[in-house]
Amino acid sequence: MANITRYNPFNEVVSLREAMDRLFEDSFISSRTIGTRGVSANLYETAEGYTLQLPIPGVKPENVDITVQQDTVTLKWETRWQVPEGATVHWHSFQNGQFQQSFTLPAAINSEHVEAHYVDGILTLQLPKAEHAKARTIKVNATK
Repeated sequence: MANITRYNPFNEVVSLREAMDRLFEDSFISSRTIGTRGVSANLYETAEGYTLQLPIPGVKPENVDITVQQDTVTLKWETRWQVPEGATVHWHSFQNGQFQQSFTLPAAINSEHVEAHYVDGILTLQLPKAEHAKARTIKVNATK
C-alpha cells in the first residue's frame, strides 16, 4: 500500500539568519587555494604596457612568487593567520594556505623589465609590452 504525505511548503523555509550565513560562506569563506576560484584584480593597458593590481592584504612581499612567460603572469603566495593565545574563535574566515592566480594578457610582455610594488595590501605589477607586440605606425612611400 502506498503512503500519501501532505506537502507543506513551509518545511523548506530557512531562517533569514541561515540564508545569510550560507550567502556569507559561499561568497567570502570559500577557499581560494590552488585550483579554485581566484581573487579580484584590475588590469589597465597603455601604449607601453599593462598595470595589474591585486589585493592581497596581510601577505608579506617575500612570500609572493611572480612568474612571467609570454602573455601569462602567474602569482603564488602564502598566508598564515594565527589565533591569539588563549582566545576563543567565534568565527574564522581568513584562509591559511598557498594561493595561486594566473592571468592571460592581451599581448606578450617583456619579462625582463617587469616591476612589482606592494603598498597598503595592493600588489601592483608594471608589465611592459614586448617590442613585437607594440603598435607601430607605418609610413607609406609613394613611388613615381
